[in-house]
Parts: sequence; structure tokens; C-alpha cells
Amino acid sequence: MTWTTRMVPGHAPDGGHILSVLAKKTYTIAHQQVAVEDLESPIGLFEADVYWGSGNPKIDAVQVESDLVAYKPCVDFIVVGSAHAPRGKRAKFFDVGMQIGTAVRMLRVFGNRTVQVKSFGFEFSEPEAFDSMPLHYGLAYGGTDSESEPGTTCTYSRNPIGKGFIVKKEPKALHGLVLPNLEDPRQVLTPETLVLGKFQDWERMPQPQAFSPTGKNFHPRLDLAGLPMDDRSAQEWERQKTVAAMPEVGAGADSVPAAPTPVLNPLFYNGAPEGQRFPFLRGDETIRLSYMDPDFPLFEFKLPMDVPSLFLEANNEGPEELAAVLQTVVVHKETNQVTLLWRGSCYYGGPEAMADWTGLEYGVLED
Repeated sequence: MTWTTRMVPGHAPDGGHILSVLAKKTYTIAHQQVAVEDLESPIGLFEADVYWGSGNPKIDAVQVESDLVAYKPCVDFIVVGSAHAPRGKRAKFFDVGMQIGTAVRMLRVFGNRTVQVKSFGFEFSEPEAFDSMPLHYGLAYGGTDSESEPGTTCTYSRNPIGKGFIVKKEPKALHGLVLPNLEDPRQVLTPETLVLGKFQDWERMPQPQAFSPTGKNFHPRLDLAGLPMDDRSAQEWERQKTVAAMPEVGAGADSVPAAPTPVLNPLFYNGAPEGQRFPFLRGDETIRLSYMDPDFPLFEFKLPMDVPSLFLEANNEGPEELAAVLQTVVVHKETNQVTLLWRGSCYYGGPEAMADWTGLEYGVLED
């Protein structure tokens, strides 16, 4: 068995220092088969986020996020792939879906469309026929409107890189507006619901839909960012020193201390969208993907139940076995591969304590 491993320091939810051993393995998948180890084309650990397109985080969707995360409260399930009409056919729209155990998510996929302004009002153009369509947030509802209100730029914070977001019913801004390819079947855009009207009402607009990771600047994920525990401690210490040096209460505006810096919520590291984050997965679940394979309208496979025996040894004191928890599952459907990333964690005394260590080993215990 071939595992790619790495040790990553971080924090537990209680703020304690932890060392996490990560182990990743790649498997090939086939319809109605159990995934088997891929010895020919393994996918290594991603040390940084990978993007679609040119790789510009400002305008491009995330394809996969960095694997080097010490702790995630939930299991991320991600699909890197496309919607596919049956081989040899094209469609103007259809629904795609995924099922993990009993959890189901559905998207409606449209061919390219734009807004067409008419003498009275406007309408959506007929979707163009297509045979495949990527399933990432760059093609979902969202984006930035800098046209409908001159001198004003408004961004849809749930998905700044998407399509179709418009605030005012301005014909010049509406005509030719590119509409999203991916939508929620339960809340499909119509000409009557497209225009927001007032930016303050942005929360009533549809939730963006895709099977890829959300961006770290997406709402509400961004709200979880705060600061890591170490950085927050330093900020709070500086704040307390400032407070101690201030004149007595009532001496003026400068005597009001700054608010405490919010702490980072570990859910920030879970990039999977709602419906693709799981409190726990065993690693033997059956996965069903609808219309993501040109030859199999319903493609299903089973995860391999291949759990690594993780260990960490410091100061030559003997290996400490770490309980393995599944942290990230990524289906690379275009290459028919799936990767499983497991994590085992233990508390330690922090970076200062490591200065006295005489040795450090980690990895996977082989049978």
C-alpha cells in the first residue's frame, strides 16, 4: 500500500496545539465496482489551492483546496468533473446529482444563455445545446454588477465569481447579460426574479450551486475566518496593553478599547458546499453520480474501506498510534479517480516545546 504522508501543526477546536499526520491515497473507480488503489497515476498532496482557468483567485473558481489542513470538523466531499449528456447526444438543460449514503444533492445545468431586451421588458434566450459542462462556481449564480448603477459596483457575496447578478433594471446593463449555467432546481431564475431591485435585499436571491469547493472569500465562509488562536492571543495582548495605558474612563473617544479580535472558526477550513460536508464518513460508502459520465447516466461505485494506521513518535519514546479520521474525499471524475485523505491528531506543547525534541518520526504503520 502506498500512502503519501505529511505532518501539519495546527489547533484543536479548544485552541490547544496539535500535530496532525495526514495520509492520502489515490484509487481508480469503475461503474458498480469497489475503488482499487491506483499505482500508475497517484495524485499527490495539494500544497496550495488549485483553480480552474488561468488560476487567478479573483476571477477563477477553486478546483481543489490545499490538503495541508491540521483539523477539519467535517468531512469535505468534492467532485472535480462535468455534467455529460449521454454519449453522442446534446441537450439544452438537464439535472445532475450526487448521492453519498442517503444524502442527495441536485443541480440544474443549462446551456449558455443571455438576457435579451425587447420593446417591452426582457426575456432569457433559449439555452444552447451542449454535451458537457463543468460543475464549478464560476458557472453558478453570482458575480459583480458594475453596469446597472453608474459609478456603483455591487458584488454578490455568496459567489463573487459567478454569473447573472444584477441590481437595477437598466436595459443597457441587462441586454446580453450572461446567465448562470448551474442553478438550484428548486429556485430557478426567471425574468421576473432576475433583477434584485435594492442591493440591501441580496439575501433573497438564490444560493449558488456547484459541486466544487466554495471560495474562502464567499459568504458565509468568510465570516468564519477570524484569526488563528496564536494570532488572536498576540492581538489580545496588544489590546490589553493599550487599555492599560489609556486614561480613565470618560476621558474621551481614545479611552474606548478596541473590540476583541474574533477567533477563527475551524469550519472555515471546510470548503465543500452545504450538503457535501459530513460529520463522519467511514470510507466504505456507495457513491452515485447522475449524468456525470457520457456512458453511464447513473455511475456508481463504492469507497474502498482502506483505513491507514497512523503514528507519530517524538523523542524516541516509541510510536503513538493516532485514530484515523477521514478528512477529504475528492472524486476526479474525468480521470475516474478518487482520493481519500485521512487525519490523525495529538496534542503537544506548542512550537517552543519542539526545540527540545531529539527526534520526530511519523507516517503509516505497515501491516
